Amino acid sequence: MLEGNKNVSAILQTACIGITGALLFLLIHMPLPWLLGSLTAVVVWRKLSRRTLYWPIGFRHTAIIFLGSMLGTSFTAGTVKEMVLQFPFMASTTVITVLFCLVLAFYTVKHIKIDLASSIFGSVPGGMSQVVVMSEETMEVDTTIVVLMQTIRSVSVIFFVPFLTIHGIGGEVRPSTAPQVNAAESGTWMQYAVFAAIALFGAWGGKRIRLPAGFLTGSLIAVAVSVSLGLQAPHVPSYFILIAQIFLGIHIGRQFNPQVEGNVKKLGIYTIGNSLLLVLFSLGIAFLLSKWTPMDFTTAFLSAAPGGIAEMGVTASAVHADLSMVTGYQLFRIFFIMFAVLPLAQWWVRKRKKIAKSA
Repeated sequence: MLEGNKNVSAILQTACIGITGALLFLLIHMPLPWLLGSLTAVVVWRKLSRRTLYWPIGFRHTAIIFLGSMLGTSFTAGTVKEMVLQFPFMASTTVITVLFCLVLAFYTVKHIKIDLASSIFGSVPGGMSQVVVMSEETMEVDTTIVVLMQTIRSVSVIFFVPFLTIHGIGGEVRPSTAPQVNAAESGTWMQYAVFAAIALFGAWGGKRIRLPAGFLTGSLIAVAVSVSLGLQAPHVPSYFILIAQIFLGIHIGRQFNPQVEGNVKKLGIYTIGNSLLLVLFSLGIAFLLSKWTPMDFTTAFLSAAPGGIAEMGVTASAVHADLSMVTGYQLFRIFFIMFAVLPLAQWWVRKRKKIAKSA
């Protein structure tokens, strides 16, 4: 009983630290305050106190399954149609972007003393949460380095892309006549229960058949298939989204090693520089897409930009870009990176380690 009370007290302490950081980030208008604020607060607290924090792994799994479900609800029949029509351009854009990121990863390793595997996972624009989940499952990868690089890249891109879009190229945008992705409607408790069951079943199945990041990809696929077949996804209350972000932010913050000093400042500078280069590279791709496809330049830029679906979707809506097209490109890149690039990177890292041991 005493042990249980200690655990509850430790959980509440950790939650209070995370929520305080989230509220502070919200107060100063930082991007993604609930995720990045809770993450930063946990890292700073651990650094200053030199103490550990308790956070059950079940909270992480809950947030991951919820994240997968949220991605899955974006995968509508309209999005599928757009992705099929644009598939050659989606594939080529994604492959070229990933190759450019690998070049940046190799460049970073040559100038900073970090291992190549961590640099690759830290440089891939697959979404911070997804990449961190995959890095946690690869023992040879330093999750602290990956979290640091992904966090800096995410924040940099979240600042760069909307600023360039709204204040730079957004003036060209014409209101889009393309069909937009319809927002989910509020549902009954039965609908919520059905989708929760679908997500949990998908997460269980994903883990059972050993999909990469099984809880995430399993719930994503299960919900995506259900929505694309016509099942109406109910509106998810915003406080659920906030709670999931805090849960995940606290978990990621605990992955930081507070004793790591070394090249953190230098790594941060290189990561910001690489992020800016990646955004400029995306502008070049967008220019070509706007010439070779019916997309306007802003839609093409948001489609090629290395940001998340939510952030790029909000920006697309603000400037009247084609939301369904942006969503399709962003979804395709996430799927390609999660199911092809990251598993291949995991295999390469493990094979490299085996070869090194046998040498």
